[in-house]
Amino acid sequence: SLSGTSLLPGNAHSDPPVAKRIKIKIFGTKGALFFSGNDRDPSSGKLEWLRGDDDDDDSHENVGAVEIQCPELGFEFEDLDQDGIGPESLQCFIDACLRRDDYYVGADSLVGLRSVQTIDAMYRSHVSGNCENVKG
Repeated sequence: SLSGTSLLPGNAHSDPPVAKRIKIKIFGTKGALFFSGNDRDPSSGKLEWLRGDDDDDDSHENVGAVEIQCPELGFEFEDLDQDGIGPESLQCFIDACLRRDDYYVGADSLVGLRSVQTIDAMYRSHVSGNCENVKG
């Protein structure tokens, strides 16, 4: 199942600036993922994995353990500075359209496909009232 709260938009240009706050929780059969952060404080971000029951590990010693994933990445939103040539996502999109070699791919076609397949499973689960496998 999925639970999320996204307190957007903040207002980076107000005085004082107001932060965007994100909190997403994803619960699955092997545990849960929690992602949260405040765009005004890059050090606030973290991705946590709350370990659940693992069929491959009969000891169950890790059940309930919390692991911080990618602690060095922090929590960053796009640069919204009004000066300059626009946000990074737009710059990367233009670079890709112009077939330039060096641009950031935030999510490739496989990530997009898996996202759509996951949403499809969520809709099917709602209709059936049961857990549904992600097809693909």
